[in-house]
Amino acid sequence: MTRSTRISQFTKQDLWTKDLTTMSLLRRLGTQALRLATAVGMEFRHRLLDARAAGLVYTTLLSLVPFLAVMFSVLKAFGVHHVIEPFLAQALDPLGPKSREITATIIGFVDNIKIGVLGVAGIAGLFYTAFSLIDKMEQALNAIWQVKQGRTWNRKFADYLSAVLVGPVLVFSAFGLLASLQSNTLVQHLIGLEPFGTLLVWSGEMVPFLMLCAVFTFFYKMIPNTHVQVRSAVVGGVSAAILWIIVGEAFAKFVAASANYSAIYSSFAVLMLFLLWLYTGWMIVLIGAQFSFFHQYPTAYLSRLLWEQGTYVFREQLALKVLRVLGHHYLKGDRPLKLPELAGELSMPLSLVEEEVERLIENGFVGRLQEPEGVSLIKSPDLIFVKEVLDSVRNGTPPWVLPHLGTNDPVSALLHRRDKAVERVLAGETVHSLLQDQPPSQSTEL
Repeated sequence: MTRSTRISQFTKQDLWTKDLTTMSLLRRLGTQALRLATAVGMEFRHRLLDARAAGLVYTTLLSLVPFLAVMFSVLKAFGVHHVIEPFLAQALDPLGPKSREITATIIGFVDNIKIGVLGVAGIAGLFYTAFSLIDKMEQALNAIWQVKQGRTWNRKFADYLSAVLVGPVLVFSAFGLLASLQSNTLVQHLIGLEPFGTLLVWSGEMVPFLMLCAVFTFFYKMIPNTHVQVRSAVVGGVSAAILWIIVGEAFAKFVAASANYSAIYSSFAVLMLFLLWLYTGWMIVLIGAQFSFFHQYPTAYLSRLLWEQGTYVFREQLALKVLRVLGHHYLKGDRPLKLPELAGELSMPLSLVEEEVERLIENGFVGRLQEPEGVSLIKSPDLIFVKEVLDSVRNGTPPWVLPHLGTNDPVSALLHRRDKAVERVLAGETVHSLLQDQPPSQSTEL
């Protein structure tokens, strides 16, 4: 067996078939982390992250100045607008000495925008251009979270407006408060005392990292148009913050060692480095979103792999699991389940659950209701035969065109005996028989 074959078998089979319950705590955490990193890393095969990052770079170039102008106007009303320039300089710090030049240029563009003389149409266009950046972010994160439906225009207006108006005020107010505390007389006195001085210096170095984690966590929690668990958003936020620091250090060394680029690109070297850092930064943001997604749906990578392979075993299991969850709610008299709720109970990606539900609807096992909105069984679980469900997975939507299996040759005779054996074993077996035990627990452990 070649090395590439062994690696492929490990990432697609061995890593996912290990029983975590038999492992020690340290080994279980290591295996979970390796599964999470593998799932995120394997996403690069599809080359979708780099395409989305490139699209966000283009949108950022068009929207950055209007976005900062709107943000600057809001922050000025709260008296914290002076923080925006050092914050932008810190974000561009990996560009080295060039960061000050780029920051000054961007701030100059912002200062040149006179909102008072734009008029109603101009202000509306300014806000629309600023909102388009957030809209592009949502589309990218929705694609990662496999959400097909974005926010409605009403929700976009309310959510985006709050993100532009409230979010920056809270972030920059926190930075301003931190700066005020650092200059406080009592704090300066404590710095001269040990061990308080060492602890304050250490916390001062950690606070920017924690703030970066908080910003990314808020981003992953609020932007996708789906329910993101706080714990999963934190995992993505911490992962993105660590990557930002590591990649930022590496990029700064790359810039310092790339003096020859100035000789090649002349004055365009600054623009080239700025575009490259924008692309790198968006890649980090999207990779962090992947960490959040695979933490919340730990079986998503393996499920999609099995779905792409078209195995009947996986499709049969998914169909019966969907009917089992819906059967529990049907017997309890609950309201219909929305698809995100169903996906959450199954710990499955929304796109896979949605596709399987569509199949079950077409085959007459599940119905979609408008009021209240959701999906539910259209008949009692004891009237849904397991054999019918498995036949629908195997044969598709009725009316089925089934081949006649005679007994004239050994192959047909063997398949005929198999079908008869399955029919005898499952005779009278309904979905109700799957509901005798307790409902499945909602586990998101990787």
